Amino acid sequence: MYSISIINAMEVFFSINDFLFDYYFLIGGLFLSYLVYKIFHSLFSDNIYSQTNFTSRGHSWRSIQCHKAIPYNIHCSVCGILMLPLVGLFCECCAASACKRCCRIVDKKLRCKTITWPRDKIFQHHWVNVGTIRTDSSDNDDGLKKFFCSWCQRTKLCTYSALEPEECNFLKYRDIIIPPYCTQVEKGIIAKVKPLAEDNWIPLIIFANPKSGSNRSDEILSLFRGLLNPLQVVDLSRTAPETVVRWLPSRCRVLAVGGDGTVAWILNSLLSATHVRASVAIMPMGTGNDLSRVLGWGSGSDTHLDAHSIINTIKQADEQLLDRWKVTIAPRPGRLGRPRPKRVVYAYNYVSIGVDAQVALDFHYARAQFLYRYASRTLNFVAYAFLGAGRALDDGGCCGLEKRLRVRVDHACVPLDLPPLQALVVLNIPSWGAGVDLWSMGDKYEVEEQSISDEKLEVVGISSSFHIARLQCGLAEPYRFTQASRVKIELDGSSAMQVDGEPWMQGPATIHIEHAGQCCMLRSTNSLN
Repeated sequence: MYSISIINAMEVFFSINDFLFDYYFLIGGLFLSYLVYKIFHSLFSDNIYSQTNFTSRGHSWRSIQCHKAIPYNIHCSVCGILMLPLVGLFCECCAASACKRCCRIVDKKLRCKTITWPRDKIFQHHWVNVGTIRTDSSDNDDGLKKFFCSWCQRTKLCTYSALEPEECNFLKYRDIIIPPYCTQVEKGIIAKVKPLAEDNWIPLIIFANPKSGSNRSDEILSLFRGLLNPLQVVDLSRTAPETVVRWLPSRCRVLAVGGDGTVAWILNSLLSATHVRASVAIMPMGTGNDLSRVLGWGSGSDTHLDAHSIINTIKQADEQLLDRWKVTIAPRPGRLGRPRPKRVVYAYNYVSIGVDAQVALDFHYARAQFLYRYASRTLNFVAYAFLGAGRALDDGGCCGLEKRLRVRVDHACVPLDLPPLQALVVLNIPSWGAGVDLWSMGDKYEVEEQSISDEKLEVVGISSSFHIARLQCGLAEPYRFTQASRVKIELDGSSAMQVDGEPWMQGPATIHIEHAGQCCMLRSTNSLN
């Protein structure tokens, strides 16, 4: 009888393993099939956002298929042919146009917008030919030409011989543009920006992360380079925000284009720049976009992006303070008793330990793969759903998490009494997991109101990944423990942990969460989606 029970147990064990193997094989097969399709699609179709390397005189070319904030000439400025989308290029900075065979000639003949200018010289319009008005009796180029200034957005009709040098005052976006004559460059590096002596001058700085979930941040870079000084539009895949905040003026607005991780990265960089008072707006390009939802910027970007509308929305936005929380992680000493270095991170959205962080970590590993650059925001949601379902079968060691956690709030000596948990979440904002308001779910009269600037955190618990799915659908409510100004967590063993969507595997440690001041955000009444 004993041997028969062992055989039956082994059969059950192998059948479960076979099921899990088939499950992950199916997910992997579907995922790889989609990636193979994206690869072939990218190989046999032109990338409308392909960009050449920017040089001191060269232009930043884009396909005329992509969305534009500035006009361009549909005829090549060199050979004069009518440019179809397959061969047409325009400079996203200055609006110069050329076909693919003539773009190198334009690089040599026409100078692009410059980021610096001598202060003792008059700053002139940067006129670019964006079209020709032809007469009915003439098929040549003797008609009036339409010129466009890529700084002040003016247009002018005249012949090339009648185009005289004229001072440019930036007109439309004067209050948000950094004039080239205000920029000081030392050894090819921006050293300082001298502010204009105008009360309404608040320059706009764009930080865009092309690696965010929607893969559309590169489009934002292209849109704003034509309206602003190119140095104001920062590609985070090439330039870290820490190098930019050194030369920022004392007062500015910042547009963070990306997901919650990108926003936290920018806010952390501004924390070190004590001389800068920046108000931060958000263009949601990530997967969850929880902070963007709370501040009224929407859950995702619109299909058609209008740079002029985005600028007006940012100007009309109201300032909103947001609590910043310092998370100090002190690992337990090693086997030989050697102390391990502490890790300090800052949280703006939430801190969590357990199965939700494990799903985020699984997704992080998948996104880090080489082929995942072809993914999209929709595929991100699908991947999250499959990974979350997988953790329903394999909790990643999160079962019985309450036995390995001791949570103390404020200065209490007795830890919280925790029910069976697979995740503990410490909230700063009323949005988690792509828009779930955990603290307000259920009877709102049982708990105090949640605020993003009250110097308090909300501590909640989640029982399983199935519980997460029910929370996403509004069919359940979490364990709401308490509000606190300080939280101390003692973790025994290892578990996945995340701060604002950035996950890692955390070993035994003591985690302190305490208030670390506030940052200035912008709250919109008109979302960008």
